Amino acid sequence: MTAAGRFVSSTALADNIASHFEHIADLVPGRVAVAAGERQLTWGQVDELADRLAGHLYARGIRAGDRFGINARNSPEYLVALHALLKLMAVPININYRYRAEEVRHLLASSGARGAVSDADLAGVVAEAAEPVAGCDVLVEIAADGIGFGADVAAAPRHPRRPRGDTEWLLFTGGTTGYPKAVVGSQAERLRSVRSGGFSALGLNPADGVEALHQALDIEPFGKGGTVALIAPPLMHGTGLYGALGALAVGAPVVLLPGRSVTGEDIVAAIARHRVTELHIVGDAFALRLLDALDAARDAGRPADISSLRKMRSVGAVWSPGVKRRLLAYADMTLLDTIAASEGGVYAHSSVTRKNVDEQDASFVLAAGARLLDEDDNDVQPGSGQVGMLAAPVVPEAGYAGAPEQTAAAFRDLDGVRYSIPGDMAVLEADGRLRLLGRGSSVINTGGEKVYADEVELVLHAHPAVRDVVVLGVPDPRWGSAVAAVVSLERGTHADADELAAFVAERLASYKKPRQVAVVPEVQRLNTGKADLGWARAQFDRQQSGERDATAPTAR
Repeated sequence: MTAAGRFVSSTALADNIASHFEHIADLVPGRVAVAAGERQLTWGQVDELADRLAGHLYARGIRAGDRFGINARNSPEYLVALHALLKLMAVPININYRYRAEEVRHLLASSGARGAVSDADLAGVVAEAAEPVAGCDVLVEIAADGIGFGADVAAAPRHPRRPRGDTEWLLFTGGTTGYPKAVVGSQAERLRSVRSGGFSALGLNPADGVEALHQALDIEPFGKGGTVALIAPPLMHGTGLYGALGALAVGAPVVLLPGRSVTGEDIVAAIARHRVTELHIVGDAFALRLLDALDAARDAGRPADISSLRKMRSVGAVWSPGVKRRLLAYADMTLLDTIAASEGGVYAHSSVTRKNVDEQDASFVLAAGARLLDEDDNDVQPGSGQVGMLAAPVVPEAGYAGAPEQTAAAFRDLDGVRYSIPGDMAVLEADGRLRLLGRGSSVINTGGEKVYADEVELVLHAHPAVRDVVVLGVPDPRWGSAVAAVVSLERGTHADADELAAFVAERLASYKKPRQVAVVPEVQRLNTGKADLGWARAQFDRQQSGERDATAPTAR
């Protein structure tokens, strides 16, 4: 027992996130758990706030197994709400805070949610969405100033501790093609995965269990060898959520950006303020913002201080070699690029430093347990040139909630192991390196030939004038679909559509070159950092209809 009378486990680590976090809170109650701007919450404060929110929700009838939404931007309260729901053994439902009422209603209804926690300014959207959903009537607001959950929650009794086991884990996909799907998994598996990664990053053996946790907590996070993780992507997205859980699982402080948007200046300020050692991003969409801020500070004669940064991690989007090289010019760090999906599993990864950046050149290697499968579910042989689909082992019950046909398409049982196969395609070179081609859903069929959007994007990224790019297929009367590119250029540079198309044709087969190019001031992306394909298609729809505005594209 601690001096506060809270229980401290002395045996195996819990396979439940709430129980594991309670263990850490009991061992190091005064340690910083989460920070945003000038605000910091210790583990003891997070645990108490979560207990009171759990107590309030329990009094409102929320029980183990109930599903409950979180519709909020990044803040300490997001993590508190997550912890509170897990204390109740309820199932958190991630909701994109940009959704309108109809989209939120779909998530609440399809998951059978009992209610939601939301930012104060989003409460009206949630209430409108929940009104026709049977049984969805427990709504809790994060205070308007972003601190706490109001007087009723603050006055609620602390929810008592209880033994907990494994529970269902749900994560809604990003929904880039239609409504998002709920991926079903195991909470214990998620915890073991992020905790193992956290221990390994600290040089500890995950198999040591409690001893590894004690060793992790003996490391001063703001001292030499410690970890302070800045999570730039939204917590409602898998990249942000699992990055935060991985840090918290080993007692490392999580830093969140205090504003409603992600700017490079905010990232730089947070790194300097909190001496961040590890930055989590989503590909070029976030890296370019950071580079803009670093370049501006350098040009103004006031170089930014990011000397504490030792690692950058990206999951879920293209992180181009040129952008990586520019980042390494500012700091001697390791750039960790991971191919993963909401469906679970890590498929491939890359580690780039100043020493090997010229050797890597956008290549990856298979993650432990992952495979590259042909259409007959056999392993693709290295050097064969055959295009395969990435597969990663997941828990036996993994799939999409209430969607057996979609589950059968994306999950398969092979050799007694269940694999997630969401459609990411690659070629395995003779030396074991993977050349990624992109998601199968982004393949462009043009004149009977297949073009992989990611392959064309990487080539365009190598053009010295290109800042950002999205490649997609657009309808074409002759070819069925035509390769099209929406491109933004670096400030002070120029490249027209013919030059960009020719640049691709010099490096790839001629049928892969963009037949339509739209040059725009800025490529628009979703808040997760992924391409906004609806917006990208609209650039060509607008062009075909003859519409013109301040951001109208030029085309070839």
